[in-house]
Amino acid sequence: MSSVKRKCYTIEEKSAILFRLEAGESNATIAKEFGVSHSTISTIKKNKYKIEPLFSANVLKCKRVRTSTHEQVDKALLKWFKLQRDQGIPVNGPLLQEKANFFARQLDMQNFTCSMSWINRFKVRHNIVSGKIAGESLSVQQGDVVDWLEKVWPILRAQFRDDEIFNADETGLFYKLTPDKTLKFKSEKCTGGKLSKERITVMVAANMSGTVKKKLLVIGKSQRPRCFKNVRHLPVDYESNQRAWMTADIFNKWIRAWDRELMKKNKKILLLVDNCPAHPHIENLKNITLVFLPPNTTSVLQPMDQGIIRALKSHFRKNLVLKMIQLLDGRGSSSVDYSKITDAILMIQDAWTQLKQDTIFNCYKHAGFVRSNVDCSVTSNADDFNEEDDVPLSTWVRAIDKHQLLITNEEFEQYAYVDDAVATCEEPSDENIVVNIIANDANGKDSDGDDDEPEEIHPTVSVSEALKAAETLNEFVQTNFDDDLMKTMMSRMHNAVRSSYYRTKVSQKQTQINDFVR
Repeated sequence: MSSVKRKCYTIEEKSAILFRLEAGESNATIAKEFGVSHSTISTIKKNKYKIEPLFSANVLKCKRVRTSTHEQVDKALLKWFKLQRDQGIPVNGPLLQEKANFFARQLDMQNFTCSMSWINRFKVRHNIVSGKIAGESLSVQQGDVVDWLEKVWPILRAQFRDDEIFNADETGLFYKLTPDKTLKFKSEKCTGGKLSKERITVMVAANMSGTVKKKLLVIGKSQRPRCFKNVRHLPVDYESNQRAWMTADIFNKWIRAWDRELMKKNKKILLLVDNCPAHPHIENLKNITLVFLPPNTTSVLQPMDQGIIRALKSHFRKNLVLKMIQLLDGRGSSSVDYSKITDAILMIQDAWTQLKQDTIFNCYKHAGFVRSNVDCSVTSNADDFNEEDDVPLSTWVRAIDKHQLLITNEEFEQYAYVDDAVATCEEPSDENIVVNIIANDANGKDSDGDDDEPEEIHPTVSVSEALKAAETLNEFVQTNFDDDLMKTMMSRMHNAVRSSYYRTKVSQKQTQINDFVR
């Protein structure tokens, strides 16, 4: 019988153990320090996805948390409470009771009647004290842009280097849209309906110096698109909800994953975001200082809105039109589906890679974050965009298109930014809360692709095909480019594919030997 005494830990303590495990500490080291068995630490690690939501909800001191017997009402009421809290609206017990009964009716729970004892248990479950979640403080509402830049920004700027200051924002993207369909989609907010099947939301984040571009977050409608079936890794993070929108839950998950990543690297950052309903206040972040820009100022104050997102979309649409022209060259017909969501993900990631450091830095400068060259650690000769990020789409297409698409220059420029007005998060309402609760529960039960219209499965590229393509591309680069860095990178890629081919062949041979022995 083991002599190690069984211990119970709070959610806060379990989360601390998880942080240390993710930072690379061994199970044995932590078990020895806490005086518990290896299996206790392993159990905590196994229950990671149960512990993290409780930690995110600021439930820290509980050791055992019993879930509500009416979980949908509990979730809806908590979402509603957080919306009121973020707007500074006071909430008391009777108001919570009234709202709980309202959500129960909307969710068709006929046998539920909310009592004050249920409300008290609700408060305990979610660590709510005196009308607010314990430990939180509402952000101070600043006046206008000038006031924020003169009074708040200098204080924040003094605490972080340019490389440590980030801005993040969402944008909607009609990923299947071709230039000839621009009029149909122009100024479309796309809050639902058929057009919503053809859009995604992309979260874009980069630092002020332009040296770090965060991996993109893509939000689609389907939890597991059929075209993902043979895809082992994506170059972006992927989430989903019924309307392909950013939600508070997705934002929370994204921020906390980034925070854990920074902890492992021992880096701290300042992250500036707008205060839309999908961006809740998040407590207990270790390495991210989350600051909300003043309301109704983001069109002027947010760096992403000063040209970074537009340049990204311009590159994406260049990639899409190039694919369209390639298909026309090969088939002579434009009646093809140009983009599955996997294609869109690869093209938007490629567009993000193409975006230049100068463009990002100058967008921060346009937003007023940099007053002069003395006030920054980045030198830039450009006053605006890097020239590669600022070639008009119409000029670019005309230069390569032998098919002479019957589209005017003005239509091409409208095409580049046609989805600027697309909604990326919902407006808060009781009805939307209920719809999301039902949709999230349905998503959790559905393990298959749930697209309204089926997409073809992404074809698997064999390692032999990949090696042949890599050899062809390597030969082309080595004999056509006078760029040593590009040649070196191409050689590394070729060698990596060749190594993968070798490992696959060794594995196949070993399998054949094992089968023969049996």
